[in-house]
Amino acid sequence: MPDQYTEVTKKSWGSRLGGSIGGIFFGILLFFASFAVLFWNEGRVGISETAKDAVPMDATVLQQNAPKGQLVAASGPLTTDDKISDGQFLKSGSYLSVRRTVEMYGWVEESNSSTETKLGGSQETKTTYTYTKKWVDSVPNSSNFKVAEGHSNPAKKYESVANTAPTAKVGVYSVDPNRLSMPGSEALALVSDGVNLPVDGEIVNGKYIYVGGFSMDDPIVGDVRISYNVIPSGNTVTAFGKLDSDKITPFVNKDGQTLYEARMTGFEESVVAMEKEHARSLWIWRVVGFMMMWIGLSMVLAPLSVLLDVLPFLGSLSRGAVSLATGLISFVLSVVTILVSMIFHNVEALVVSVIVAAGVVFYLFKKRGQKKPSTTNV
Repeated sequence: MPDQYTEVTKKSWGSRLGGSIGGIFFGILLFFASFAVLFWNEGRVGISETAKDAVPMDATVLQQNAPKGQLVAASGPLTTDDKISDGQFLKSGSYLSVRRTVEMYGWVEESNSSTETKLGGSQETKTTYTYTKKWVDSVPNSSNFKVAEGHSNPAKKYESVANTAPTAKVGVYSVDPNRLSMPGSEALALVSDGVNLPVDGEIVNGKYIYVGGFSMDDPIVGDVRISYNVIPSGNTVTAFGKLDSDKITPFVNKDGQTLYEARMTGFEESVVAMEKEHARSLWIWRVVGFMMMWIGLSMVLAPLSVLLDVLPFLGSLSRGAVSLATGLISFVLSVVTILVSMIFHNVEALVVSVIVAAGVVFYLFKKRGQKKPSTTNV
């Protein structure tokens, strides 16, 4: 049987109406802010536009005549001569980065609410709090639970850690691993020779170090399990950055964007991947702008639905109608804003649009000037 607690709260029609009226101002702000978000989004230039201009080069040999400061896409093995660990359990190895994730078996609070509008406009909200035990990376503060008694979480015995090698190279060129975006993170298979186990610890399935009094299949609150993700030395990559003698450093374009990353693909594949990532980002922000506009308009009109909630079925009908109407309006306005922003941020499209508009205006005036008033002979 689940460990649950249910709470019922009531809110009067008057307080609901006052709250919805108070939300009008925020709704207006959200509505106008959505235009700014959509306009800003269409003006963003993907880093792939910079990456396209990179000069591909073989990083396994030192380029003697390459100009300093040139943007390059250097291909070669990403390696380090350093040995790093998590500083506690994992023995040092040839890793570019080590990320230790510590999870604790503890109490988690989840809530689920249902609201019913009563005749007269008041609302009754029933909230059910459910308490379960799970493996969690971020342990909830049990003192903030609705029912803290019987659901106490101790402090984690160990914390998650991330370490990066101090030096690295792509081929024969030095890079800064603390600034370079590096690919190839993978789960580390744990073996007894590769770790220093605590007294009460054991390796489970080659994936976890389990620290507790019983078994990971039957844990108790406070038990921990530790896993590792590493970037091994030796992956073949394409690194984008500025060539500086025998180093590759961050490249900053004219818009202030920094390009300094390595990918486990070739030059062309990497650029295509960047283009797809930018396109995905554009659509995410378009949806965000649309939702901001929709929510803002809905908040402005919310008092109407609350007012009609005196008769719940009328409030429900108006809420559906308002949602549909504001959704359609927001969609049309978002599309228009996106198109106008695309034209504004594209100089060629802007010039063409101005010429076309001027041509249409000139044609209309000329046609109007050719019209002669009709005369009638008596």
